[in-house]
Amino acid sequence: MLSIVIVTRNTRQLLEALLVSIEADRALVPLIEGVIVVDNGSTDGTDAMIARRFPGVSYVKNSENRGFAAAVNAGFRLSTGKLVLLLNSDTRLIPGEITRMLDFMEHEPPVGIVGPQLVYEDMRPQRSFALTPSLAFEVLPRSLMERVLPGRFRTKGSGPSEPLDVESLIGAALAVRREVFDLLGGFDERFFLFLEETDFCLRAWEKGRRVVFLPSARVVHLQGKTVGQSWVRGRIEYSISLYKFMGKYHSRGYCALFVLVRAGKALLFLLMLTVLPFLLFSISMRRKYRYYARLLVWHLRGFPESGGLRP
Repeated sequence: MLSIVIVTRNTRQLLEALLVSIEADRALVPLIEGVIVVDNGSTDGTDAMIARRFPGVSYVKNSENRGFAAAVNAGFRLSTGKLVLLLNSDTRLIPGEITRMLDFMEHEPPVGIVGPQLVYEDMRPQRSFALTPSLAFEVLPRSLMERVLPGRFRTKGSGPSEPLDVESLIGAALAVRREVFDLLGGFDERFFLFLEETDFCLRAWEKGRRVVFLPSARVVHLQGKTVGQSWVRGRIEYSISLYKFMGKYHSRGYCALFVLVRAGKALLFLLMLTVLPFLLFSISMRRKYRYYARLLVWHLRGFPESGGLRP
């Protein structure tokens, strides 16, 4: 049996569309035994919408935003399925596609976590799996590494056609075995948002459980609709999680150099715009300017756990 756990915060319309897509898919996938929505303190009428339109959905509302990892853990512990599909509220199911994930996991017991091919609404592929953050990715542009070493760094448009063991999956849609969740003790709640799925996947590998990207299964992902509501604060929150991740997996010296490189990049970007101010005519460049200015100030303050998306 499959349980579905969804985490939401002030994404009522997106969540409603996702729940409609799940209802359509349940006719094709009778193994879906329940849907659980964990609400991190929404104020946009999400509770009333679910009560009115989806009375069969189990709904849990936190009084405040507890973060993604904590909400996933709460939803997972309320579920009963041997497999649990974790979905962002900005995803939508395509009828019949998750059956491919269920079939694959049924025939591959060593696989602990499976992720589908994430696609845009027009079915163009998105990046669905990732390599773990490293100093190399901070020094060299990822796009350059993808061009120079395409076999190692695949682009979202030229991914594999067969199941592929990967370091980490994008957390918008993940199918997780309950035994793996229990083995790992759930998601690390020190990560408020971002990189909790990367940490989870790495710990699964450490316990001998495979993490697999399954390109034959597709899930629509309306990328950036949630964090995009507070883009600059979201990028600061990513940096908070990134430094926690580095501290968990690397030495103090490595982490210090990593921080120095990121702060240096922010400073160089701001200096470039000071010398070339005409670049600020671009809306995207102005947004980047605001972000790098706040990022540099955040570093100068000793990179505290504030300034991001936390309440």
